[in-house]
Amino acid sequence: MLFSKFKKRKKSNEAQDMELNDVKQNANKSSKMDEVKRETYMEKIALEGFTIPVDIRDRGYQIEQRAGKEYPFRSYLMHLGNTSLSTGELDTLYRAGALNINFHLSKLTKSQAVSKYKRAVTDEGARALQAEKAGNDLEATEAYKARAKADQLLQEISDGYNDGFLGTMVVTLFGENDKTLDNMGMLIQDSVLHNEHNLRPLYDRQRSGWLSSLPLSPNRLQSTVDKRFLDRTAIVAASPFYSSKIPFSGGVPLGENLHNRNMEFLNVFAPYLENYSSIIAGASGSGKSFSNKYISSSQVLLGYRIFSIDPDGENGPICVLMGGKEVEVREGGDNTINPCALTEEEIETTLPNGKRVSKVIVPIGSKIGRLVSFYNKLLQGMNTQEKEEIKKAIMDVITEWGITDDPESLYEKEKRPVRVNGQIVYKKQRKPEFTLSDIYKQLLKNTTKGYDLEKLSYEEIIEPDAARLLKVLRGYLRDRPDGVIFDGQTQFGGEKIDNLLDDIPWVNFNIKAIEGSDIYDTVFYVLTVLGWEYFIKRPSLRKYRKRLKIEEAWKMKHIVGAMLFVEELARRSRKYNAGVDIITQDLKPFLDDPNGQAVVKQATSALFLRIGAMNAQEKLELQSIFNLSEGELEIICRKPSESENDQTKGEGIVRVGGSSAYIKVNVSDEMRGFIDTDPEYLMQNGLMPTLEENEVPMEIEIIDEEEEVTEQEGVSV
Repeated sequence: MLFSKFKKRKKSNEAQDMELNDVKQNANKSSKMDEVKRETYMEKIALEGFTIPVDIRDRGYQIEQRAGKEYPFRSYLMHLGNTSLSTGELDTLYRAGALNINFHLSKLTKSQAVSKYKRAVTDEGARALQAEKAGNDLEATEAYKARAKADQLLQEISDGYNDGFLGTMVVTLFGENDKTLDNMGMLIQDSVLHNEHNLRPLYDRQRSGWLSSLPLSPNRLQSTVDKRFLDRTAIVAASPFYSSKIPFSGGVPLGENLHNRNMEFLNVFAPYLENYSSIIAGASGSGKSFSNKYISSSQVLLGYRIFSIDPDGENGPICVLMGGKEVEVREGGDNTINPCALTEEEIETTLPNGKRVSKVIVPIGSKIGRLVSFYNKLLQGMNTQEKEEIKKAIMDVITEWGITDDPESLYEKEKRPVRVNGQIVYKKQRKPEFTLSDIYKQLLKNTTKGYDLEKLSYEEIIEPDAARLLKVLRGYLRDRPDGVIFDGQTQFGGEKIDNLLDDIPWVNFNIKAIEGSDIYDTVFYVLTVLGWEYFIKRPSLRKYRKRLKIEEAWKMKHIVGAMLFVEELARRSRKYNAGVDIITQDLKPFLDDPNGQAVVKQATSALFLRIGAMNAQEKLELQSIFNLSEGELEIICRKPSESENDQTKGEGIVRVGGSSAYIKVNVSDEMRGFIDTDPEYLMQNGLMPTLEENEVPMEIEIIDEEEEVTEQEGVSV
């Protein structure tokens, strides 16, 4: 009884269901209050709407409510002609910028395709006959070509070697404003207006075109006239996803394209390039020097002339092998680089009748400026008064030596017999060059009293501003160690530079011996100026294609004004049929310097090997300057491999103009022995450098006097 009093009453099924629903709703409300609302992927990418104006028939506006802007768009139908479609023919369309493209394809059965192309053969034949009757030979020729192509496709489809498709290519182009949209549309139409291809606006069907060009959208343009017959070859050619490659225009066979396994050629003188300068960048051990030496040797075989500055002394073997000459610059050596040397320069002038002609002059003004810059480097900066004293001394020496802008002023009046190719010819000889000693003596005349030009001494300074000049510059004359390199007639082992550059295809300046010296930067700069004035601008070399190669060019950062000078070379060398090659393992000095950025931006050809790991900001800067894709940037900025079986050395991105390719530089085993500097490879193949025989220390046997006497008497000891 008691138990029965405390028993709960059973609820009806309907009441239980209502209570359960209330609990679930309360639970959902509490969970929704705790959760943050998240957008789905489709919600994030969904468009906010578009509008088609009633009064304008050929465009619409896509609405961006978040940005508060409407972007105009125009939908087109790509009307492909009856002739074949070649690879890259639609590149201008694919690279036009903000646009949507959808290619709607449907495969035909074999009987449908055969029937379609039978009619095409008949139609093209009829068109050709009508054109002939009308006397339109050009259209008749095109019709016969189209008929032959249609007949060929008909045979391929009949034999099962090809397939037929019906395709509709819908394009929607977007612009910042109406004017930009119109201009881009006209540009694209002009670029594809060949082989009977046309980009036609859809006019009243803008809505259908806009929807049909969206990703994964069905085709809303189902009219028969909107579809074109395509075969398998045309479909492949219409695809934008083909392997990157460099257009062939000759040049050096650089390496294998790792996408299509074809050989890629590097032509730094390609006719479509704006200038002929290039850059080779790569970290130590990436194959930078290896690639550079291979490219240089191949360019010599193509008839190029090369002037290279070699800080590491690596180019000697291959330079000599290719018939060149290595010049070793060292303190106390027998090579002299005279920064005062003057040579002719070919310039263009305009006659009164408007005709352009070439004229050879002596560039005195620019030479004075170069010399003032040279002295500024020796003195680590000059004030205005010191610059004026130096400039006056230089001008006085030039006047005293009778040098004018007339090239004849650099030569003696009388001709002398010279042997050329086994024959005696009479030529005018060049006058001796004025030197640093001549300028120093003139400085003594202008600024001191009681001077002795033989002893290079003086009693009193009459120009106080010249005191530092006289003291510092005295250390760079011929009788001092540093002066051996700079003070004297330009010669290399007794050979004049004129003969050297005229007769030898490759001159390599090895400056490794002065690495770490306080004159290293100055020598680097003077050699660069020498390459510009004596090599690139040399009239006798105008007919040759020339390369001025500056290796380890990142060291230019330490030389005041060097980046600006190299930028000038890169900009101006093209008109002298020449180019500057920047070879560097560090791009940061160029990216951090405005003039350095201008230098690398001038390079229309480039080879990027592995540069190494970079932070996000450096990658972004590198990508923006060189217009690299994400994939190219990943190849360039990868870390060194930790596997001994890694074969990625020599892999990189080569760029010529706007085209690029992923390659691996490969050479023959015979060539590798001359250009590889990997110690392990050299030791394995017995190619490590050895001491010359006269430098090998001889073993000396010491014997006492008694043994020597016994030996002389013929008694064995």
